[in-house]
Amino acid sequence: MPDTSPLAVCVGEGLISLIPATAAPLEDNRTFHRSLAGAEWNTAIALAAAGVRSAVVSRVGDDGFGRFLTAELRRLDVDASAVQVDPHAPTGLYVKELSTRPDGSIDGMMHYYRAGSAAAGLSPDTLAAPAASALLAEAALVHTSGITPALSGSARAAQDALFAEDAPARIRSFDVNWRPALWRGREEEGRRVVAGYAHRADVVFCTRPDGDAVFGTDDPDALRALLPEPRFLLVTDPQGAVAFDGDERQQSDALDVPVVETIGAGDAFAAGYLAGVLTGLSLSGSLARAHRIATRALTSTRDHID
Repeated sequence: MPDTSPLAVCVGEGLISLIPATAAPLEDNRTFHRSLAGAEWNTAIALAAAGVRSAVVSRVGDDGFGRFLTAELRRLDVDASAVQVDPHAPTGLYVKELSTRPDGSIDGMMHYYRAGSAAAGLSPDTLAAPAASALLAEAALVHTSGITPALSGSARAAQDALFAEDAPARIRSFDVNWRPALWRGREEEGRRVVAGYAHRADVVFCTRPDGDAVFGTDDPDALRALLPEPRFLLVTDPQGAVAFDGDERQQSDALDVPVVETIGAGDAFAAGYLAGVLTGLSLSGSLARAHRIATRALTSTRDHID
């Protein structure tokens, strides 16, 4: 029998991440581990790990890296049927540079090589392709982030199309994910664009630094006053989260676990919370699930949980 449980569709960029074997400057590293990355893809993987049917709508190059990415999605129980293969543009990648903090945890700096990538070719036509169209028609939730509209004009048009669709039964989830490097020279435009999606979403995830950068404040209650439209607003920092469901407000602490690296934890947190929403958990229950899933990303230098 077909699976009729809620489907979550994540739309955005997939990347290859090259992770060095040791925490040292790039010039001193000879060995790198290949992994999957990309905010929306990380979220899709964590949703699948939480027991939610998930799928990705995206584009990769017709190259070994692209084939690796789609194979990884399938291995991790994520539907890759709507990942298009571009015969001309390459799969984007980034190289992670690791250093050790005084407390022993690992800090990661990313060096991106994504200009002209297949994912930058995301467009409304990508969404209209038969495989993507079928998934979106079934989706109970669509998750995107502020990264996608910064990639290219066509990618922004695709995200605009998602938010313009009149699909009242579908939950629209948006992670602010402010990336100033992608908006360099057009920062004010970027803030307007990202804020616009946040106002139109049903669920918004925002770190305190992103709140300050985009909305001018990192205070959760001030952000709620600025963003009254989303039913759910999650404001996070390494110590925990403040969550709003309408007028209800909950504050929760992050779980105390040994932290290897924090990159990807926000995507896992979002997945845990969204899994709670889709399965009817309370605000506190969804928050608890979010923190549990996030801990699985904190204990690895990979961006996604496995």
